Amino acid sequence: MRKLPLKRRYYGKIFLLFGLLFSVQLVWAAALDFQKMALDFQQSAISDFVGFATKGERYPLIHTISELRFRVFSEKLGINRKLETKACSQHRAYGVAVPTTQKKFCEDYDALVELAKTSIAQTSFFEKIYLAAEPALLNEIERQRARDAVRVWIRQKLNCLNEKYRCGRDERKMIKRVTNFETDILKTYLRILKNLDKKLFPEEQTATFIKTKDLETLCGFVDAVSQNTPKPGMLLIDTGKFKMGSSEGLPAEHPVREVQLDEFWIDKCEVTNYQYLRIAAQHPFLRKSTFPRKFHDGNYLRNWSDDLVPEIGSELKPVIQVSWYAARHYCNYVGKRLASEAEWEMAARAGIESEYSVEGGIEFLQDYGWFRENSGGIIHATGQKTSNPNGLFDIHGNVWEWVYDWFGIYPGLKRANPQGPEIGKYRILRGGSWSDPAEYLRSAMRRDALPTSTYNNVGFRCASKK
Repeated sequence: MRKLPLKRRYYGKIFLLFGLLFSVQLVWAAALDFQKMALDFQQSAISDFVGFATKGERYPLIHTISELRFRVFSEKLGINRKLETKACSQHRAYGVAVPTTQKKFCEDYDALVELAKTSIAQTSFFEKIYLAAEPALLNEIERQRARDAVRVWIRQKLNCLNEKYRCGRDERKMIKRVTNFETDILKTYLRILKNLDKKLFPEEQTATFIKTKDLETLCGFVDAVSQNTPKPGMLLIDTGKFKMGSSEGLPAEHPVREVQLDEFWIDKCEVTNYQYLRIAAQHPFLRKSTFPRKFHDGNYLRNWSDDLVPEIGSELKPVIQVSWYAARHYCNYVGKRLASEAEWEMAARAGIESEYSVEGGIEFLQDYGWFRENSGGIIHATGQKTSNPNGLFDIHGNVWEWVYDWFGIYPGLKRANPQGPEIGKYRILRGGSWSDPAEYLRSAMRRDALPTSTYNNVGFRCASKK
């Protein structure tokens, strides 16, 4: 008898738990339905919104929602005219009875409206949907040159979310239906809007100050140097021949062969976070949140806390966590390209046929590059070691460097300006890094990686034809 109350409480808890799990599953299923629907109509909604903002509409989002609702109802309910929902809207807003012939139609209509309303109010679901759509939104804003127009809308919306009496009448009604002006929900929307504004106007963000003399001393890519060279920050490698590969290294380095190259330019230094930041600020495609997922492994710029916020104190360190695609796109955007594997090795060797382009041999390698034995387990600012005889900094160590070529065995025929295999699965890395033993820094050392790969010891430098 004494055990019955305990059992009742136990069964009561079990039923409560089942009820909770069932309700959570329903909410989750509804959220997934809404996410799928949002994806189906994402691009048309984005284009509408930016278009309405560009035209100067006072409430571009309300107009977009109106158009979007009609598109959804057209596809999901077979509506051909917007007036067909009038009876349903009057029933929802004022309790007006729905004609018998339209009851089923209005039930479906109400279900869609409730699905959207419930999902948007669930900020975790809505934020996930928004973040997935943000790259397309930024690209569309840039395509329509609508940054200023969208900023006007952002400022109006921020005012409205911060103080409901600063909203327009229709705007206030919509936000009340979605958020009921609840603090936690408003915080999410405010954060989204502020981040969007920051990404639209990156040049207004405060970047860490770097003295011009530091940039000039290290790598020579400031304007003052342009008086002395047509390609600031680059060095010209003259046309010539060199022996590429190694007879004593790994099988992939065989055989040694004489290669003829035309003259080319190559960066004195590995591309730094500061340089990458400047280009990402101008070119949204390269930003952490918008660089297409198919071009990286999910860890692109992982060490940056946001699109335009590199790791503190890393401004003059080589940029890392960049894929081959990102490196190639950066170089192309600034009017350069990735070096071929042969160009990289010729520049690294600087006419020296031994394992390293280091005067005095491996005993002096620590004066020329950062590697496992002297790096202290961290990456270092570029240009702090002695340059090789060609004037290139960190060509041995600090970070591996992407080059253009596909990985494969050395072809035996083409000896003039070779480009490697025409197709392949892996791209080539050269130079070794701060985390590798000395033997990985050899001039002939080759490593392969998927072009989508991003690592904390891989960066790049660019090259160019004269």
